[in-house]
Amino acid sequence: MNSAIEQVRLNKARYCRFLDTKQWEAFAALFVADAKASVFDPEGGLIAEFQMAGAFVNAARQFLEGARSIHQVHNDELELVSEDEISAIWSMEDYIVFPFASKGEPISVHGYGHYNERWVRKDGVWRISKLELRRTILELTPSID
Repeated sequence: MNSAIEQVRLNKARYCRFLDTKQWEAFAALFVADAKASVFDPEGGLIAEFQMAGAFVNAARQFLEGARSIHQVHNDELELVSEDEISAIWSMEDYIVFPFASKGEPISVHGYGHYNERWVRKDGVWRISKLELRRTILELTPSID
């Protein structure tokens, strides 16, 4: 049987794959229903905040609609807080291409930063209860007008 830490690592890898392959039901299943999610820009400004997992999943689905993406996490710092709670920080990089970008919209986004998360075990499954994406670099490639 995998340790709790290894189960969380596995689920975070699935998080990235499910985003990139647009497996929205499987992606949603990685969160508790009342999960909180926040996204910050490189200056620390709040870009978006979600009070329920469904709202976060729907926003991700809309943002990635028609896009091609790759999400990667590494340099994990995982700490067992209790037998049913893990604190996690992951270095991240994502690259998203919008082949059908409208005039004035970016044709690609390349970002770096850190996920700060709280994972909880519910019914024997590790799920995200809190997620903060704090970007350190965000490069936008503008469309050619």
